[in-house]
Amino acid sequence: MVYSGGLGKGRWCRPAAAFPGSKKLMQINLVPDLSLLAVMVIFMLEYIIVSRYFLRPINDVLESRETEARSAQEIYEQSLGRFNEETNRIEQTLRETRREAAQLREKFRADAGAHRASLVEKTTEEAQKLVAEADKRLSRDAKEAREKIARDAESLARLAAERILGRPL
Repeated sequence: MVYSGGLGKGRWCRPAAAFPGSKKLMQINLVPDLSLLAVMVIFMLEYIIVSRYFLRPINDVLESRETEARSAQEIYEQSLGRFNEETNRIEQTLRETRREAAQLREKFRADAGAHRASLVEKTTEEAQKLVAEADKRLSRDAKEAREKIARDAESLARLAAERILGRPL
């Protein structure tokens, strides 16, 4: 026999058959009693208590974490956007600066080439002047040396003739 000892009156049922082939079946009384109402009230109270003191704080924490994560993601995306913009700006400035430096370097090279050419030309002119002066001096010195040799040869010839002849000429 099965006894239901809920909040209502106890109900007695006949015992189930001991063997599967038995024809006697157990019947269940499906009429609700006060115990169903008590279970529903207890369930509602548990639901209210659990949702108010357990689920709501957990949900609040989860929502605040989600909000913080969302705001952190937005801040990250904004920072990444600013970083990319600044990186592009710096790279553009760097390209412009390199271009200007290359132009300035080429200008300095051209100026240095022109200066070197003018120095070479000036030095060549000075060297030609020095060579011309040295050539003039050498020609003059050679002429003076020839004249001196001629005079010395003449005086030596006179001296040799005087010695050979034994008398002054």
